[in-house]
Amino acid sequence: MPDKRLTFVINTAAFFVSHRLPIALAAANRGYDVSLIVGRPASERLEAAAFERLRQNHIQFFPTAFRSSSLSLSTEVPGFLQVLRQLRRLRPLVVHTVTPKGGLYGGLAARVLRVPALVVAISGMGYLFTGDAGGLKRRLARVLYQILMRFVYAHPNKMIIVQNSSDRQAALDAGARPEEVFLIPGSGVDLELFSPANAIERQPYVILPARLLRDKGVVEFVAAARILKNRGSKWRFVLVGTIEADNPTVISAAEIESWVAEGSVEWWGYREDMPAIFASAGIVCLPSYREGMPRALLEAAAAGCPIVTTDEPGCREAIIPGETGDLVPPRNAEALAEALQALIDDPERRERYGKAGRDLACRRYGIKAVVDQTLAIYDRLLSRAGR
Repeated sequence: MPDKRLTFVINTAAFFVSHRLPIALAAANRGYDVSLIVGRPASERLEAAAFERLRQNHIQFFPTAFRSSSLSLSTEVPGFLQVLRQLRRLRPLVVHTVTPKGGLYGGLAARVLRVPALVVAISGMGYLFTGDAGGLKRRLARVLYQILMRFVYAHPNKMIIVQNSSDRQAALDAGARPEEVFLIPGSGVDLELFSPANAIERQPYVILPARLLRDKGVVEFVAAARILKNRGSKWRFVLVGTIEADNPTVISAAEIESWVAEGSVEWWGYREDMPAIFASAGIVCLPSYREGMPRALLEAAAAGCPIVTTDEPGCREAIIPGETGDLVPPRNAEALAEALQALIDDPERRERYGKAGRDLACRRYGIKAVVDQTLAIYDRLLSRAGR
């Protein structure tokens, strides 16, 4: 049998390391020659750290020029051509794409080059679909993206991995057949690392763990915190995440610092000790406008945290409403404040939600199940291709 060559195409190495590295390492242990093609990073510091992790794990990586949120032809055309050239040189048997741009460029290149097997992982719909309607350029880009993805989905030997039922329906609407769409809820959680057994005494913190983007509901979170602070709440409201300068919905450092200065929220920046942060959190909140399946909420559940999130695709699938967390309408700071207040005032419910969340994570979200299901998909596609 020829070498089993597997190439991932994804926006950034940092996202790959945080969300797909266990799959790559398991594939390498199964005899796959694993490589990675990435676009331009939002954070040079995080990308440098991710490149070092890849070197340590002997995974080849190839940076290209495309950007996750760019609509500029001068950037994106050269970026796609670089992806195409790298895949032509690597000659993978399986291309596994993740993120909207990774799926588009990796999928198009896989079709043009007739790569034997294609896996398209839908981890969220990205800026084109999660923000406001936007201008004409953005609306045209959305239509073009949908047309091109129909071409990608016409690959004769593919599997589409989705993380929620809404994205499954979107894939079917785009031309995929039901037997080609596989639902895996999330990218997996290390149940030992994120565990209530690691918990210290819970603190009166409400944590929002996300990139600091408007689409993550950060503005609504700050407004809800302001409402509760004005009512005299002694709880602390904490933003934990980076500023992603390359994203059109990014919130500036100046705006965040103004919120901190007024006393509404704290900003802890990027943290590598998220297990400890979840272990201390009284409540975890993600009022996002849309997600694939938010890893932060799965990790929070595994750590035994009660959750408040939005009634939107991905977010609502991450909890069991009324058992592990509560849902609120998106873009509604008043409703968010009321839900947080109710949970703050009810410590017994917080404890009950936390225990049920841990049980849910153990049943559905362990990393081993995600890895095993993904490797089975590779095997199935290669078997179809006669490899």
